[in-house]
Amino acid sequence: MCISNAPWRAAETRASRRLASYWPALLVCACAVSSPPPKAPAEFHPPRAILEAYDANHDGVVTRGELEQGLRVEFTKADARHTACLDAEEARAVNEQRWAQDQSTASPLVDFKGNGCIDFDEFAATARSLFEQMDGNGDGKITSDEFQPHKRSAPTP
Repeated sequence: MCISNAPWRAAETRASRRLASYWPALLVCACAVSSPPPKAPAEFHPPRAILEAYDANHDGVVTRGELEQGLRVEFTKADARHTACLDAEEARAVNEQRWAQDQSTASPLVDFKGNGCIDFDEFAATARSLFEQMDGNGDGKITSDEFQPHKRSAPTP
């Protein structure tokens, strides 16, 4: 005697087809569920942003005088104890502020002289060094052409 599995297979096929018909609806529902947008990566701050902040008269040119004046103001503000030298606590406060403000270009204060505090020259070292690098023609000012050297036009022959 032969037993046929046909009725059982027919019921299984109908159930499979029914489940298959639900997949598109499940897929639409799954896509409709809103997930939080991906967190944007930290904005890149080009190194020139460090110097652009010292453009006191907002003319698009940073002079050595503007740089030094801005650095003096920042150092005086950071030197809460008025010792002309930043101790570890004052340096930490400046470093935390720099990190929060300019994450990708943050340059921490470092006691290069190893004397236990950061004097004005150490405080100004990074900005001064960057200024020297960007002042391509050595005239004591950084112009828009020097801020964006990749946008300079090639000299005509």
